[in-house]
Amino acid sequence: MKTLYVDCFSGVAGDMLLAGLLALGLDQAELEAVLAGVGLPGWHLEVARVTRMGIAGTHVRVVVGGLERGHGHGHSHEHGHGHGHGHSHEHGHNHGHDHEHPEIHLHTHGFTFLEVLALIQGAALPAPVEARAVAIFTALGEAEARVHGVALDAVHFHEVGAIDSVLDVVGVAWGLWRLGIERVVSAPVPLTRGFVKTAHGPMPLPAPATSELLRGLPVVPCPVERELVTPTGAAILRTICNEFGHFPAMVVDAIGWGAGTIELADRPNLLRLVLGHTAPIAPDCVVIESNIDDMSPQIAGWLLERLLEAGALDVWLVPLHMKKNRPGLLVGALAEVGRAAGVEAVLLAESTAIGLRRYPVTRQVLDRRFERVETPFGEVAVKVAIQNGKVVNFAPEYADCAARAQAAGVPLKQVYQHAVAAWLERQP
Repeated sequence: MKTLYVDCFSGVAGDMLLAGLLALGLDQAELEAVLAGVGLPGWHLEVARVTRMGIAGTHVRVVVGGLERGHGHGHSHEHGHGHGHGHSHEHGHNHGHDHEHPEIHLHTHGFTFLEVLALIQGAALPAPVEARAVAIFTALGEAEARVHGVALDAVHFHEVGAIDSVLDVVGVAWGLWRLGIERVVSAPVPLTRGFVKTAHGPMPLPAPATSELLRGLPVVPCPVERELVTPTGAAILRTICNEFGHFPAMVVDAIGWGAGTIELADRPNLLRLVLGHTAPIAPDCVVIESNIDDMSPQIAGWLLERLLEAGALDVWLVPLHMKKNRPGLLVGALAEVGRAAGVEAVLLAESTAIGLRRYPVTRQVLDRRFERVETPFGEVAVKVAIQNGKVVNFAPEYADCAARAQAAGVPLKQVYQHAVAAWLERQP
C-alpha cells in the first residue's frame, strides 16, 4: 500500500501540497495538461527550486492574467486575504484583464460554489479525481457558508483566488491519484495566533473558515503570528487524510519538500511529504464459503466432519434466508493455504454446492499449552492460552469433560466446573 505522510510542521496550503507532489515525481507537463482541461482562462504555473533555511524545496506560483496570486503562505496579507484560498474576502485588486474563455466568463463577483463544481465536473477528470476534488471544494464551501451565515449556493470565490484554489485542489486530487497513493496520514495541524487584513477588516487567526474545517481534527499550538494553515490547505487535509498522528510504519521511498513563499524566522517554511509503502502481509489461511439452499440437514453434520478430516482448522454453519424465500445455510471453513485445495474439493464433493468463494486471511494465534488436573471424576486436560508470557485464557477440554461425565453419569457442566476449580487452585 502506498502511503503518504504529510509533515506539516510549518503549516499547510494548497500550493505547498501541490509543490510537494511535484517534488515527489509528479510530471509538471502532465499536470499542466490536466489543469488546462478545467477550462479556466489566463493562468500559468511557475515552478522553481528554492531553499528555505538551507533546505531545497519546490515552489509553485499561479499567475493569473499577469497577476501573481500570492499563494503567500505566511504572507503579511497586504493585498487582502492573501493565503491562497481567495474565498468570500475581497482582495483589493483591480484585475482588469481581458481574458475570455468560450464557456467561462470572469464575473466581477467571481465564481459561485455551483460554478466551481461545474468547472471541476466538466474537466473530464478520472472519476476518483473528480470525486475527491468535489469533496474538497464542498468542505471548503460549507465552511465558508457557516462562517458568513449564508447558504452554500450563495458562497462566492473571488476571481484570482478562485482560479488558484481550483487549480490547487484539482492538482492535488489528480497528483494523489497519479502517484497511486492509497493512504494519507498527517501530523497534527499547527495553529497560530494573530490577525490578517481583509476587505472585511482584521480577521483573527486561524481564519474562521480554517477553524471550521479543523473541527474534530488534532491540532497543536504554534507561536508564529502568521497564517500557516490556509482554508484550502485545511479542506484538503480534512478530505484526503485517513488519519492524523505520528509517522506511520512503512518503507520510505521518496521525500518531497513543498515551499511556502516567504522565509519564517523560527522554522523553514516547508511542507515535507514522505512517500512510502507498507509490505503486504502474506496470508497464512484461506476462508472457504458457499451458500446452499438445497441440502438436507442430515448431510450438514456429515459435511462438517469431512471438512475437518480434510484439514480445515475450523468449520461453521450459519442459517440464511436466501432467494425465492428459501431457508439455507452458509457453509464455511478456515484452512491453511497449503490445505485449502483439499478442503474445497471435499466441500464440492460432499455437499450440493455448485460453486464456492475463497478469500485470503491472516490470523493471530496465542501460544498455548495443555495442563492436566485431577477432578472427582478423573483427569481432565486444560488448554492454557499465553500472550507475552502471561496467561490470558484457559478452558477444560470438551472431549475429556464429556468422557468423564458419561462414565460417571453426571452433567457435563459439573465436570467442567470441577476442572476449572482444580486448575485455579494450582495458580499462585
